[in-house]
Amino acid sequence: MIFGIGTDIVRVSRMDNNLNRYGEPFARRILAEREWPAFLASKRRAHFLAKRFAAKEAAVKAMGTGF
Repeated sequence: MIFGIGTDIVRVSRMDNNLNRYGEPFARRILAEREWPAFLASKRRAHFLAKRFAAKEAAVKAMGTGF
């Protein structure tokens, strides 16, 4: 069953700036514990974080809720 459609676009540069400015606490606010090892192993952490954030934002938009 489809509840709705959600889309989200994130600028990787913005995610990179936030990651450089706030570091690990910023990433931990976005990622679940089980996502953390993949994030640490990623060579392009800002891209990884942007993709995960956009996917989660799109999901909550589709459900009609918010964070």
